[in-house]
Amino acid sequence: MLTNLLMESRARLTIRSELKSSLKSIALIFFSLAGSGFLAFLTQVLLGRILTVEDFGILSTALSIVVIVTAVIGFGMPSVWLLIFGQEGWQAFRWVKKSFGFMLVWGPCVLGLSWCVIWFMNDARLFGTIWWLQAMVVMQVLVELLGAKLQLEARYTALSMWQLLPHLGRLSVAAVVYYAATPSVDLVAKGFCAMSLLLIASSAFALASFTPSKMRLAGHQSSSAYSENPSPASPSLKNLLTVAWPFAGAAVLGMLYGRIEIVLLGSVISPIAAGAFSIATAFLLVTFLVPQAMYQKFLLPKIHRWFYSDWKKFLSVYRFGCATMTLFGLAATIGIYWLGGALVNLFFGDKYSRSGEILSMLSVCILLRFMSTSIESSLMSGDHGRRRLYCQAVAALISVPCAYILIDLYGVNGAILNRILTELTLLVGYSYTASRYVLGANAWSGWSLRFHHG
Repeated sequence: MLTNLLMESRARLTIRSELKSSLKSIALIFFSLAGSGFLAFLTQVLLGRILTVEDFGILSTALSIVVIVTAVIGFGMPSVWLLIFGQEGWQAFRWVKKSFGFMLVWGPCVLGLSWCVIWFMNDARLFGTIWWLQAMVVMQVLVELLGAKLQLEARYTALSMWQLLPHLGRLSVAAVVYYAATPSVDLVAKGFCAMSLLLIASSAFALASFTPSKMRLAGHQSSSAYSENPSPASPSLKNLLTVAWPFAGAAVLGMLYGRIEIVLLGSVISPIAAGAFSIATAFLLVTFLVPQAMYQKFLLPKIHRWFYSDWKKFLSVYRFGCATMTLFGLAATIGIYWLGGALVNLFFGDKYSRSGEILSMLSVCILLRFMSTSIESSLMSGDHGRRRLYCQAVAALISVPCAYILIDLYGVNGAILNRILTELTLLVGYSYTASRYVLGANAWSGWSLRFHHG
């Protein structure tokens, strides 16, 4: 009896210690992301105030294209690393060299093809802006790869720093342009290019230590076990692409239907319409940092481990996350609906009054995104990544053509309808897939604000 009590007491202390440590890590990442979001938002505030609505729309369209190209070049490799290391531990280093080799060939090919597509848009100012912003593509790919490495090492302080640096660099550029005698979109693009070149050199240097002898792999045995055991054969390119394509597709589709409205508004309607819509979505992106911090930046490597080794904990975390995200999403939706117009006017001024109306109508997307992100977490591991991709592919197949049709017919209002439709499609798709293939009845039952271990 006494032995059992002691064991239960130790188990409770262990759980409390793990929970306390996890909460500290989540808080660090969240505040880092909140800081990143604040810096990104402040950058947009400065640029929105000093640039004309048309210039801001051109910059927003160019940045949206850059984000999409970045996702294509990245090919989901950060997520691939997290998955493979969660499965193989130290043996997963055999995938790293192959993935770098692939990206060195894939990246230039994608950049070249993207220039061909941009050329047909026949917009000289947009073309010139993207020319200077292409360094941002390389920088963002390297920073995301470095972020995966730091997650594997559980170096959350360094991860937080690297999440802040690109945003801090862009804010610095915006501040310089703010005080320039003749602020222009060209000056902003050139400043972003210079900042990106500095971060390219820094992140490449940091990635050079991604070797078994120079890094500590969190949650696994020491590297001595790796050196003592014979390493499996290096994977072929086909093996790499087989693992990567669900993550690559998810990343590309996510960026595509997250930015397609801005790109189409800028090219089909006008840069002014794109600028107004971009301001509204900036507020949405700030709220989306909450689920991003919890899942993408903290829980993802742990979810991979628990999926294979601790199903009860996996299910408990899923239920807790769904309940928490739903409540947070509902509160944020109500707040943004009522305060959207006032917030836009406060930060950006009267010239973006239309953006306030857009933001209030888009507020329901917050609840839909919070819920879909929590349910999506059950599809991150194993073969379910492919099913997650199918959900996103369906959403993209609906979103992209509908965006063109709705925007052509109704302008900005069509973009609003399309964004809500996309978020709703994702929520329905993730819910159906999770309940049918992963969790069964547990997909919607047992949601609780109390975390149960085991």
